Amino acid sequence: MKDNEIHVNLEAMLPVMQEQLRAGGSFCFGPKGVSMLPLIHQGKDTVMIAPISGKLKKYDIPLYRRANGQFVLHRVVAVRKDGYVMCGDNQYVREYGVKDEQLIGVLAEIRTPEKIIKVTDAEYKKYCKKRVRRQFVRGKLSVLKRRMKNYLNHVFRL
Repeated sequence: MKDNEIHVNLEAMLPVMQEQLRAGGSFCFGPKGVSMLPLIHQGKDTVMIAPISGKLKKYDIPLYRRANGQFVLHRVVAVRKDGYVMCGDNQYVREYGVKDEQLIGVLAEIRTPEKIIKVTDAEYKKYCKKRVRRQFVRGKLSVLKRRMKNYLNHVFRL
């Protein structure tokens, strides 16, 4: 930990984060977990969260809160009438029905030890499209693998 850093949980900082965003500002924090690899690395990278203006779009990465109180930073992979469909870059199982009321802010940039990645950069946008296509294929392959396994288990039990 650097001398100028303090560690607090997001729950304790939520009122301050919301006030900052309402005032048009932003805030940074270091996410935990592996769900957004290879884009965001726990313990190395920090993210800047900005206010949300309007509806989220496919490929946006909002900070939102699940009904169980857990804070999540996942990518929008689809926008539906009943809410957003979210998925971490390192996952293929999708989360359905995330509502606007659950949203706190949206990713504006990622600060790595080597560089700052802005969500407006062309290379970043290419990465987003590639990653979501890959998730779709991984998900379909997973379903196919499970069905084949079930089928083979059924056939060889007879």
